[in-house]
Amino acid sequence: MGIGGNLMWTSLAYEIFKKHNKKVIFYYKNEIFKPFIFCNNPHIAFIPNKNNIVVDISFKILPEMYTKKKWKIENHTIFYRCNYFGYNNPLIKCHLFPTKNENKRILNIVKNLSEEFIIIEPHAKKDWCAHKQYPLNKWQNIVNEISKIIPIVQMSLPGHKLLDNVIDISKKIRNFREACFMLRHCKLFISTEGGLMHGCNAVGGKCLMIYPPIFDPKWTKYEDTEYIWVKNENHFNCFQTGYCKECSNIMNNHDENIIINKIKETINR
Repeated sequence: MGIGGNLMWTSLAYEIFKKHNKKVIFYYKNEIFKPFIFCNNPHIAFIPNKNNIVVDISFKILPEMYTKKKWKIENHTIFYRCNYFGYNNPLIKCHLFPTKNENKRILNIVKNLSEEFIIIEPHAKKDWCAHKQYPLNKWQNIVNEISKIIPIVQMSLPGHKLLDNVIDISKKIRNFREACFMLRHCKLFISTEGGLMHGCNAVGGKCLMIYPPIFDPKWTKYEDTEYIWVKNENHFNCFQTGYCKECSNIMNNHDENIIINKIKETINR
């Protein structure tokens, strides 16, 4: 379960709190589950008491999957998770709450940037799905064109390749939470589908996501998510983790001008 997957559990906490006015304690493998992204969330607690509701999320197969190789893609992951616990019409939204210090730190970074800017993260998380990566040479072509219109900020983990014609803030962002809170200040966030998409939704930011063929975007995208599903008529929804040669070939042969035009359309809308 990645950070984005963890963040989607905040929707269930919100639904439970809304109905019962009680905070939720998540358990995972018989221990209180307290990832950093749950910090400061008014719907979640970490110390048991009689006023809390306990939820065990220690599943071998998550509610959004039939099996590990067959996923339920007819609805959003949040729908399936909330539905499993009896909440049948959930708000499809993540929830993330900054501390005063986090707000102050991010504002200090933003004040040194242009009034309007785009943030990109061209590096996909590849440990569970190598074919999520959109080619960096195509990313560079996208940046070369869009940077003529609006400043582009790159926000990647330190040590990852830095593209030309970008403003680098990678070393100023210390963790995932700070990265998410940066996204509420940009005109548009562009990346491949992943954890920061959920974080962008949680803070009310606007994003354009590149989806690889592996699964239908409706499984994770939000109502206001702009997206491009890179697939062809013969290969999509393969649910192949690790490495898929067909997915990689499709990503490598994709025309980046489709993304360039989508960005222009989105920022001019």
